[in-house]
Formats: sequence, structure tokens, C-alpha cells
Amino acid sequence: MVSGYSRALPSVQRTYTVAERHYSTTKNEHRRLHGVLTTRASTTSVVPTIATTGSGTTSGAERDILRAIANVKGRGKSGMSEQDQILLENSVAVLEQSGKGVKDPSKSELLEGKWKLLYTSRPSSASPIQRSFTGVDGFSVYQEISTTGIEARVNNIVDFGDNVGFLKVEAAASTDSKPLPNFEPRKGKGLPFGILGTSSVEPPSKLNTRIDFQFDTAAFYFTFLPLTLPYPVPFRLLGDERKGWLDVTYLSKDGQFRLSRGNKGTLFVLVKEDGAKERLLKAATASTPNAEEIEVLVERVLDSERSSSIKRPAYSEEARGGWRLVWSQQGETANPLQQRLVRVVRNWQIISDDGNILQNRVDLIPGLVRIIAQASASPASPTRTRVVISEVILQIGPFNITLNINTDADGYVDWLYLDDTMRITRGNKGSTFFHIRDTSVSI
Repeated sequence: MVSGYSRALPSVQRTYTVAERHYSTTKNEHRRLHGVLTTRASTTSVVPTIATTGSGTTSGAERDILRAIANVKGRGKSGMSEQDQILLENSVAVLEQSGKGVKDPSKSELLEGKWKLLYTSRPSSASPIQRSFTGVDGFSVYQEISTTGIEARVNNIVDFGDNVGFLKVEAAASTDSKPLPNFEPRKGKGLPFGILGTSSVEPPSKLNTRIDFQFDTAAFYFTFLPLTLPYPVPFRLLGDERKGWLDVTYLSKDGQFRLSRGNKGTLFVLVKEDGAKERLLKAATASTPNAEEIEVLVERVLDSERSSSIKRPAYSEEARGGWRLVWSQQGETANPLQQRLVRVVRNWQIISDDGNILQNRVDLIPGLVRIIAQASASPASPTRTRVVISEVILQIGPFNITLNINTDADGYVDWLYLDDTMRITRGNKGSTFFHIRDTSVSI
């Protein structure tokens, strides 16, 4: 994720000229900072204004980025449509130029912690080793950052799974606020012919945005072995190739979303690996929920927690039982009554123990008035449950009244995320639902 190699050497604090402190807005500087846009400039005129994204806010641009990369393979290796590519590029430009992220991110405590890599661009100047590891969906890739402690560090982790182990490549880091003694930042463009990629020699655009680093150690940690195996790279012999830098071009105010650019031209999209699901639950159950914040958090969970979702959810026993609705985003074609009641009354969806019956239950007046929609359920695919409503009942105390409602509609539920405590689904009318497990209800 960070381009280059390094070994912890003592360092000197960098001296900045007035020109380096000034954030240039010239055409060339714009191209350097947003090279991902200028790669298309010869054929497509892309104006990175707020209007080109789905929202005029930074959280909206974050959400658009997560949507644009949702279906990519190999963290950007393939699978992105031209439309999503344009949306990604424009949304990145909005965030990087907005000035609304965390100020001085390299000295902020919000940068600290473990970050999960969701996407990386793949310029020809990037390291081939980096492209190899980040392009495998079977691995999870993380970055650990510590810049406010006793010693600044940047560690990259490739997680091969619980049954195998992980590779950890560690680096000493140097920032404007915490310079590494006797450290000299990388100067060269790299080895001849770009064997390990081609590095930029541009200075940072602003103070307190760049993290210089030099790798000093790496090892494989295998689950099935009682020892670690050294990573076979002689960092001490690599000279300038062991060094690199990472510019934090946008850090969200909540410290959960980050854009960074490496010295070899790569754009990285990362989210904080520290309880996205818990943050979603807290936001969705707040007394005055922020719909835009929840929508962003739903997208983050779907991207960052995808690997922890239960496989083949439509067939899974974990999908069965009681689920209480805590948030939904209603589609344009959703039932008008459902749209009006979603935040007013308590809703449940209950799936029978054998998975063949699905029941939607709405308490209009708790303990007195209830609407029940009964349906048959069956897997249509590993991630889709077919739902056919058989009857709709209005319960008033001990009395059941069958409502004359069209019940021959054939619908479905798409499972976007499922674990033992929460689920995110999408219905055939475009509505997205967030449920939490509720063992107090059953069919």
C-alpha cells in the first residue's frame, strides 16, 4: 500500500521553502494532485465539481466512492464500468479539493489505527509487488498507522485468512510534526526501467499531509507454525528503494474514511477497521438519526465487512428467526404505507425455523393493533430469497381480519450482509433494510 522499501535510519527534519508551504493551484499542480483525472483528459472533459457527484456534501462524495468501487475485483484490478470510473474520479476530486477533511492529517490522532484497503488504482508506475498482493480478493490488506506515539510507524499487513496467517511489512515513519532523526526522504525515481515502479520526486502540497517511511523489517506469521519466517527482502541493501512516502489527501472528520496517494502514483481508498457495524447500529438507533450518515455507514459495512458476511445467506440457518427493523431507505416504488410507517412504528421480519415461511409484522398499537403479511419463502440463489405473499391480516386484540389486498405478487429479498447479530437486505422495490436480531419474536 505504501510504495517503495525502507530501513529505519536516523533522520533530519525537512526544511520547507515558502513555495513548498504554499498550496499551488496552477494547472500543473492540479494535474499532479489529481492525476487520476488527467489520464482521461485527452478524450473526456471531466470537471471535478460537486455537481458531478451524487451529492453536494463530503459524506455524499464518500458514499459515491464506495458505490463506484462496490463491484470491482482485486481492489481495482478489474470490474469497474466506465460510468463508475468517472464517478470515482469526480468524487475523489471533490473530497481532495473540498478542504473539509481533517486539517493537518499526519499529526492527527484520527489517522491512528488499523485501516482496511478497499481500492487501489493501478498506474504503470506502481510497484509490481504491490499490484500482485493487492489484486487478490482472497487476501485482506490492511495498513496500521501510528504517528503520535513515541515512535512513528507505518505497517502493511496482508492477511491470508485465519487458517493460514499473515505477512507484516513494517516501516519507520517520519512526519513534519514527528521527524525521524537523521532520516533523508527518498529522492530518486527508482531503479532503471521501472523494475520496482517509478517514484515521484514532487514535494508535498501542504505541511502535515505527508508520511515519509523506510521499511526496516518484515515476516510471515503462519498459524500452523510456532515461529515466524523472515520476508526475503534485504532492506539494508536496497538504498533509496526501501523508502517511500504517503500523502493523506483526505481524512474524514470522523476519522473513518481516508484517501491517500503514494510516491508511485497510486490512489488508495481505505476505511478504519474499528467497529463500522457498531457505529452503524449506534447511528441507526439514535433518537434523531441522520439519514445521510446512516447511508454512508451502510455502504462502509458492505465494503469493509464483506469478507465477514455469512456465505450463501439465503440457505443459512443464521438467516432464520426474528429480526427487528431499525432503519430503511425506501425505494421510489416502495409501498406508500411502508414509507410512512417505517420510522413511526416497530417492524419485524420473522423467518420460520425451516426457512419456508416469512412474516412481516408491524405493531400499529403495541399489544392491541398489528398487521401481519404472511408469505412463502424459498432460496432463488445463494444471495436471494423468493417471497410470495399469501395473506395479509389485521389483528385487533383477539380478532383477525383478513384484508382484501393483492397477495399474488412474486417478490424477493437480496441478502447484502448477514452475521449472527445484524443483516442488510434489499427488496425487489429497491428499498434497503437494516435489521438486528430479536429473539423475543417468532412465528
